[in-house]
Amino acid sequence: MGPFTQTGQLTRLALRRDWWRLLLWGVSLVGLMMAVAAKFATIYGTPAEIAGITQALKTPAIVALFGPFRLGTHATTAQVFANEMLLFMALIQVVMSISLGIHATRHEEDTGITELLRAHAIGSLAPLQAAVIELTLINLSIGILDALGLSLAGLPGATWLGNWVIGLGLAASGWVFGMLALLSAQLADHATSATGLAYALFGLSYLVRMLTDVQAPRYTWLSPLGWVEKLAPYQQPRLLPLILFGGLGLLCLGSASVWAQCRDLGAGILTIRAGRATAARALRGPITLLWRQEYRVIMGWVLGITVLGAAYGAVFDTIGDILKTNPTMQQVFGTNALHAANHQLILTYSSTIALVLTAVASIPGLQLIFKLYHDDLSGWLDALYARPVSRQRLLLGYTGSAVTTSCLVFLGGWSGLVLVGNFSLTHAADGLTWSEFLTGVAGSVPVMALLLGLGALVVGAWPQGRLVVWGYLAYAFISQYLGNLLQLPHWAKSLGVFDWLPTVPDHAINWVTVSWELGLAISCGLIGLGSYVRRNLQSHGSQAFHLIFTI
Repeated sequence: MGPFTQTGQLTRLALRRDWWRLLLWGVSLVGLMMAVAAKFATIYGTPAEIAGITQALKTPAIVALFGPFRLGTHATTAQVFANEMLLFMALIQVVMSISLGIHATRHEEDTGITELLRAHAIGSLAPLQAAVIELTLINLSIGILDALGLSLAGLPGATWLGNWVIGLGLAASGWVFGMLALLSAQLADHATSATGLAYALFGLSYLVRMLTDVQAPRYTWLSPLGWVEKLAPYQQPRLLPLILFGGLGLLCLGSASVWAQCRDLGAGILTIRAGRATAARALRGPITLLWRQEYRVIMGWVLGITVLGAAYGAVFDTIGDILKTNPTMQQVFGTNALHAANHQLILTYSSTIALVLTAVASIPGLQLIFKLYHDDLSGWLDALYARPVSRQRLLLGYTGSAVTTSCLVFLGGWSGLVLVGNFSLTHAADGLTWSEFLTGVAGSVPVMALLLGLGALVVGAWPQGRLVVWGYLAYAFISQYLGNLLQLPHWAKSLGVFDWLPTVPDHAINWVTVSWELGLAISCGLIGLGSYVRRNLQSHGSQAFHLIFTI
């Protein structure tokens, strides 16, 4: 029996298991790409419209978010589209690949399914190779559909070669981070740790890309996400990034295959130190147990988002360059007016980053709430419920921990943005004030609370609807993040929770909206609590045995 025995059978089982995930991701990504392409032809179809948007795309704030815009004065609609959407779509496809890669490997191992499979005549590398094939198929399919869709969209200035460079570039970027996720699954000893490691490397790549784009563009080649920008599909299409993606992906795959055969099933290459022989005095209940299990992940999120916020803040002094480097404007408007204009630019930029930080900070909170369902499903809560622990206490504890985590993560990122940003400024008067810092916090916490309340409602009343919450978070963020660029109608943006409050700290807080948002969040949590107390606990242990007999 070879190491790849039954790879084909496991691949078919994986596709049957994940078909709805793959279909949903594929339809969402391709649909978003096509919808934006169709919209671009109408909103940026004339030279005047293109000239207006290109000035905004060249500002340091937009460069930090979307990448550099290095085209000449005669840019086309297709070039603007590629500049705005290529990196953004690559980020989403990377998230998809990491999620699918960890779920297909380490998650299956944690739940015991891989152990049951390996008890049969299955090669040691067959589960890993099945995950590789699955990731390759989904990324390649999305890339091909993107290329075909862009060809049908007929964007002014688009070329057949450029369309396929975009499609293959997005497929390659998603695939290489999928291979990185498979490598993380071999290094870590648990799905949560593997996910955190993969996202940490992803975040590092994004930070390198952002900082080099703003301050040293020649070094953008050091980041795999920078390779996406180097494709230049509608200007001078490059194939070198595709070769680099392939080489890095094969390196990660080879390393993952070697380490998969070197480690024990259920263990990771990175060893974890032994715990205490007796529990600490602080470990007296289920909530402290939860924090004991998750504190590394929580601290990783806080540290990562703090570094991200600091990286965004590092460009504060660059944002006002257009005004600072124009002597005529300095003479006409004067020093005070110049500082006021620079301060307003920084406020607007900070409001956009606050939106990003709020969305990102909601992710670990939702993961903690949904962990209650996963722990229930895996049977880990049986030992707790065998003791005098009520369901109310457990759900409230998970939800409270989630709210605390999201607030800590947001505060880390927001503090990093403001502190590093203000420190980097030549003129301190241009920076954010203490009241503006508090305004940013007060305007973001209700949004996170409402999203987490929705998560608690779903866990309590409809656990199978967790994907709906993730989808709503994605829609709310995209509609607000790209709404103005895509000129979305007001009703479409108002469906997202991020549109219910004015952007902060650029605008004053509407305390009436804050009050009813918090009230709605509490109501969702209470409904979820009541439903969780009444519904049956989950037990899917028999599914693993059913899977074995299908082989």
